[in-house]
Amino acid sequence: MCVIIASTMNTNNQYIDPRGLLPKVFSGEATVDEKKQVDDWLAADPANRSEYNTISRLWSLTGKITEHGDINIDLEWRKMESAITRTKTMYLARFLQIAASVILVSTLVLTGIKISRGKTEKAPSSELSSVVLPDGTVITLNAGSKATYKKGFGKTHRTLALQGEAYFEVKSNDHLPFIVEAGKSHIRVTGTKFNVNANRKKNEVKVVVTAGEVQLYEAVQPLISETLAAGETGIYLSAERLVTKQPTKNLNDIAWKTMIMDFQNTSLSEVAGVLMNTYHVKIILDPAVQLCPVTVHFENQELIAILAVLKSTLSLELIIKGRHIAISGKGC
Repeated sequence: MCVIIASTMNTNNQYIDPRGLLPKVFSGEATVDEKKQVDDWLAADPANRSEYNTISRLWSLTGKITEHGDINIDLEWRKMESAITRTKTMYLARFLQIAASVILVSTLVLTGIKISRGKTEKAPSSELSSVVLPDGTVITLNAGSKATYKKGFGKTHRTLALQGEAYFEVKSNDHLPFIVEAGKSHIRVTGTKFNVNANRKKNEVKVVVTAGEVQLYEAVQPLISETLAAGETGIYLSAERLVTKQPTKNLNDIAWKTMIMDFQNTSLSEVAGVLMNTYHVKIILDPAVQLCPVTVHFENQELIAILAVLKSTLSLELIIKGRHIAISGKGC
């Protein structure tokens, strides 16, 4: 295929290759005359338009970089090679120069995004994970939970996004408040201990304060808020856009952290919920036994020992397969 090159002359009677003006066009630095030269070149032959589109696609890669790095560089390179075969050999060096520059810039942009994105701490799916943050705060992540914070944490800010559940032991700093972003709510503190459970399935965020004081409020409307002291539990309901508080009835909500469980005439379905959150297992209850009352206290007990107590107390039948437990019985 013959490529028509509509070259032009400058005031010094030197021929100007329109391809050499493309970087200025893409970057918005081309003059009106230079843009016209490129437009004339594009109108001269459809092959020139194809060549232009290929270079434009490579150039625009820097604008398509995402946090996930989802650009298929190999595919774009093959497209570029296909276009190169349709051009004259004398322009190969310019193509490679442009491609190398774009890929280099893309790499730098992606690296910059990863740096600015900060860091994510994540607990394994069946284990807890304890992390010391840059400011000295200690967080314990429940299984499968994760906390993300941006660059500068502990110096310019102390804002952290939580998905799942975590227990916080916040390092005191009156000048730099500690803020937990949990779903559509925020928790603001300066130095205290509390548990946050951001339950997406229930569309609620539950905060149990064990020391100090925290403020639980809606992110978009901070006036929807409650101040929680030690011994109080706050709940944010996203659908109702409501924040409520009440005295902490028991500490079973943080049994996954303390390994202390206290059940007083508690339904077996609620007991199963605590056990699942603490031991990271799946428990399926027969409807006949869901309301069976349980009154017992456990401290640092293995799950198998707890199940044995429940079985003998309520005359239950257990089927255990790995991390799945089926519980049935005649009822109560």
